[in-house]
Amino acid sequence: MKLLLHCCCAPCSVSCVAALRSEGNEPELFWFNPNIHPYTEYKSRRDSLSEFAANEKLKLKMIDEYGLRQFLDTVDHNDKKRCEKCYRIRLEKTASAAAQEGYSAFSTSLLISPYQNHEALRRIGEEAAAKYGVSFFYRDFRPLFRESQSQGRTLGFYIQKYCGCVFSEEERYLSREQRIVPTPLSPFQRLTLIIGEEGLEKLQNTRVLVFGLGGVGSWAAEALVRSGVGKIGIIDSDTVCASNINRQLEATTLTLGLPKATTLKKRLMEINPACEITAWDELFHRDNARIFDIENADYVIDAIDTLNHKLDLIETVCGARASDSKVTLFSSMGMARKMDPSRIKIAPVWKTDGCPLARLVRYNLRRRGFSSSFTVVYSNEQPSRAVAPAPGEKHVNGSIVTVTASAGFFLASLILNDVLR
Repeated sequence: MKLLLHCCCAPCSVSCVAALRSEGNEPELFWFNPNIHPYTEYKSRRDSLSEFAANEKLKLKMIDEYGLRQFLDTVDHNDKKRCEKCYRIRLEKTASAAAQEGYSAFSTSLLISPYQNHEALRRIGEEAAAKYGVSFFYRDFRPLFRESQSQGRTLGFYIQKYCGCVFSEEERYLSREQRIVPTPLSPFQRLTLIIGEEGLEKLQNTRVLVFGLGGVGSWAAEALVRSGVGKIGIIDSDTVCASNINRQLEATTLTLGLPKATTLKKRLMEINPACEITAWDELFHRDNARIFDIENADYVIDAIDTLNHKLDLIETVCGARASDSKVTLFSSMGMARKMDPSRIKIAPVWKTDGCPLARLVRYNLRRRGFSSSFTVVYSNEQPSRAVAPAPGEKHVNGSIVTVTASAGFFLASLILNDVLR
């Protein structure tokens, strides 16, 4: 397919080009951005894209028009459709150029940004395609955003600090009282109001590993993604079964039989496409510990429910911490057979009471010669059982989502408060 890719800047284009090439498409780049001001900003982005094209041996077609007056004549800063008009200016020019020069389709690197109105981009792209008789090549590149920005920074490309137009630059410099922070395009607008932009940036730079995606770990993972954590690894070797539906986030009637980790990743990416999410359909054990890169994590959540693997993970994480790693462990103890979420507590593992699993963990850690301390979430409610197993029947513990999910939120909260303190 002969594809013309409109490019807003080099950093956003890096992963778009790589993704297109991985699908067997060799794009040609197109520069037309009369929305970018002032001229120094326009020149920096234009020249950076030229450097990227040269490095990658990509053809670059350029309409080099610094369009301040045209842009101001077209767009009113009070217009709620301001951004859509900006999209239309650029995408119609791209569609026209594609039609005139024999391209079968066009697309745009704007589709990688989680800060743009994705639905409007797709609609306007398709309208421009119909107008000029070419196809609009749609891809949701947003999951690649963080990676693309990181690669662009590594390659030395100019990294912009605002969308491009004079209005977005003005909003960047307004005082906190004047700044228009809440926007329909920002998934973290309400969060930013209580933690500030600096707090959000800290969370976006935090890497968390969640081991075990059952009734506790799955909710912890979602809470972290909804709270702006930028890098998360989720690990579980199990598949979804019907008995998981009452308490596990990824478990529905439509996901039965699917791997928990990859299924949960799909949901989390729909919540925040800019989050870097790695899913491992693996069971943690000592032999494969290295694949998770635990030493380079900031936090590890242990929500594993099999004792030996839980103990192995605890020893591995605390061993990494002893070797000057920054990693912090938060572990979930037993939430099965509990009904009252108000009985959930936080304490060092050696200071819990009333939790049979915590008692068992302590006993076995001592047998292994382990003496380090770490924080756990546990419940001191006495376990209950309404129905006893029949003779010869496998012993299965019951559990309820109001308790397991609450424990997951406790674990996520420990991380959020630690990052933001």
